[in-house]
Amino acid sequence: MDPTIVINQRVDVVVIYRQGPEALATVMPYKMRYQGQDILFTRLGLRHPTAQGKRMIHVFDVSDGSNDYRLEHDAERLTWTLVAMIPGVV
Repeated sequence: MDPTIVINQRVDVVVIYRQGPEALATVMPYKMRYQGQDILFTRLGLRHPTAQGKRMIHVFDVSDGSNDYRLEHDAERLTWTLVAMIPGVV
């Protein structure tokens, strides 16, 4: 059984910009506000760009140490969407 919970809701996200050699410099979601709660991310699992039509979408798989989240950043509209969550064992 797939534990993924599909959400597809716009959320507020705070990002950090990490400095370093060009290959290591990256943007990472730091925290998001979802349902009135601030969720602090502790790990970036995967980051990749993709296209939806003519728009560039950046997909981030992140974790707060308990749950895993998939976020999408629309580079044209400058919006963040919480696509899905995989709850961890509490």
